Amino acid sequence: MNIEDFLAREKKIVDGALEKFLPTDGKPEIITKAMRYSIFAGGKRLRPILILSTYRATGGKKIEYVLPAACAVEMIHTYSLIHDDLPAMDNDDFRRGKPSCHKMFNESIAILTGDALFAKSFEVLQKTKTTPEKILKVNKILSQAVGTDGIIGGQVMDIISTSLNMDKKLLKYIHTHKTGKFISACMVIGAILADAYKDEVAALKQTGDMLGLAFQIVDDILDVKSTKETLGKSVHKDADKKKLTYPAVYGLDESVKKTLGLLEKTKKIFHKELRFRDMTELEHLAEFIINRIY
Repeated sequence: MNIEDFLAREKKIVDGALEKFLPTDGKPEIITKAMRYSIFAGGKRLRPILILSTYRATGGKKIEYVLPAACAVEMIHTYSLIHDDLPAMDNDDFRRGKPSCHKMFNESIAILTGDALFAKSFEVLQKTKTTPEKILKVNKILSQAVGTDGIIGGQVMDIISTSLNMDKKLLKYIHTHKTGKFISACMVIGAILADAYKDEVAALKQTGDMLGLAFQIVDDILDVKSTKETLGKSVHKDADKKKLTYPAVYGLDESVKKTLGLLEKTKKIFHKELRFRDMTELEHLAEFIINRIY
């Protein structure tokens, strides 16, 4: 399996659905342009792809049924990036290799664009073809993953913490909340929509938690090692702002070891707890998360 080819195929599917959910003729015109600009500026579409791959791995057959849920998480992810780039947050002029939303439009429109995508995500989520009970369950999982016990909580602690305080527990809290819980929720949602068994959902949540943490550690590493051209955004920001990161606390080599350890644990769970399922796609996605360069 060529992971880059696979990601490109899946991205095309997700983008096609996003086109339908974000029409060009929406009003007001400027907010429609800003929403589409931010969504279609690029991106790996990893979170929606995790939903689709987990859905397939646990027996789901009709991808078109769950595409609304996949698109909803991409809208939430993009909203979080728009707000993260704002001068009051990370103050980054570039995202996905292009000017950030607030640079392309202005700060006020960028804030409202993020808000609009967040609101739109839950509208789109309701279009998922499943039972009302599952919609309610998915809604709860997603809301928790992006609220004060997820992205928001992690972001708050990220903003008010610095590497002057080498608190390892706080560092793990930040990473598991601002990034980890959302990635984990995507895998859980895919499994629930496929009617996976409870023990399978639990195993996928466990692997999702580990991969979500690993994803953010890799982000920390890439901020140190990569380039603006490769990442599509500014680098070396964490050290400049004295952010609490894994390289700052553990060093680069130990941070890399931690990601490899999380990958190994993830694969063990795949092979043991989910041995009756075809985990090929998810295993390759796990490897991509750990080994990615962008």
